[in-house]
Amino acid sequence: MAKRIATNSLSATSTDIMNVIRANGSYNYQNSVPIVNRKEEIPVVGEVIYGTPALANEFINALVNRIALYRAKSATFNNPYADLKKGYLEFGELVEEIFVGIAKVRLFNNEKVDEYEFKRTLPDVKSAFHAMNWKVQYPITIQDEDLRMAFTNEGGVRDLVGKIVDQVYTAAEYDEFLLFKYMLIKGMNGGDIVTKSLASGATDKEVAKEFRALSNEMLFLTNKFNSYPVLNNTPRERQRIFMGARYNAQFDVEVLASAFNMDKANFMGRLTLIDDFTTFDNDRWAAIREEGNAVSEVTEAELAAMKDVKAIIVDEEWFQVYDNLARMTEKYAASGLYWNYFYNNWKTVSWSPFANAVAVVAPAGE
Repeated sequence: MAKRIATNSLSATSTDIMNVIRANGSYNYQNSVPIVNRKEEIPVVGEVIYGTPALANEFINALVNRIALYRAKSATFNNPYADLKKGYLEFGELVEEIFVGIAKVRLFNNEKVDEYEFKRTLPDVKSAFHAMNWKVQYPITIQDEDLRMAFTNEGGVRDLVGKIVDQVYTAAEYDEFLLFKYMLIKGMNGGDIVTKSLASGATDKEVAKEFRALSNEMLFLTNKFNSYPVLNNTPRERQRIFMGARYNAQFDVEVLASAFNMDKANFMGRLTLIDDFTTFDNDRWAAIREEGNAVSEVTEAELAAMKDVKAIIVDEEWFQVYDNLARMTEKYAASGLYWNYFYNNWKTVSWSPFANAVAVVAPAGE
């Protein structure tokens, strides 16, 4: 079963970081490296660490694998849709999503007891499989000189952590953001997101009215809003409203909240801004597309089809995104006096054919 992982942020000083690494270090490390009591002692203790390859290896490994993971969640960019992920899969690569339809109904007839008594009525069970399909790696090199310089000033060690995070974890967060945007674009173009067209020349008030109608309709069992289709509903607490940043700016928040029958606080928790629906950073994944078929290019035609999308109302269960692996591995290149680190990031990225999703689309050119 998938589980969620708690997030943390790093607020420690370089002195704190060095002492935490020492406290969790090996017996040899603790005996060789003194505690840093004052910031003025950082260069002195740093010389001990930097001057002994075994201690330097242990320090840099602890810095990357322990401290940087805490710092990651306070990176310069965090995926704003991370809460839509379903959790972490420790074992196996395949997720089976099961949907059980509502029971059939028949007229009560006591004259058919013999016929009904032992007749099998099997439940309407459907399933969809989601396989691990995102296996990427983020490389980073830390040179001996980077480590030496980290001990020359009070914030050096923390700055080194920041360097690691900014290069690796922010990149991973950005790619995760792109994956969610990729799913919305591909799902829309593949017919897995139902479309609802607005009337020509619809005013903002009329658009808001359509939002309200769709949000209300999704509360009831219907097969109009999912791609299978099955009878399903989406309670308001599971409804997420994806809206372009610029388009959202023209609406008053109170008006939108009212349109979705929510108070402002609850609505803001449901509103999910996206930069826009009409651009995609294809260059970012060019190397991935060259080596495999994990993702395909987002074409100009697909982006053109998104230009009239005003908002997408989606059940949170539509996104089937799981973390399978998040692990840092390392190798010291003695001939070059540097460490190579590789952040391995594997995911299951898919969407549900049973969950509701509907896009509100304006007439072409409006």
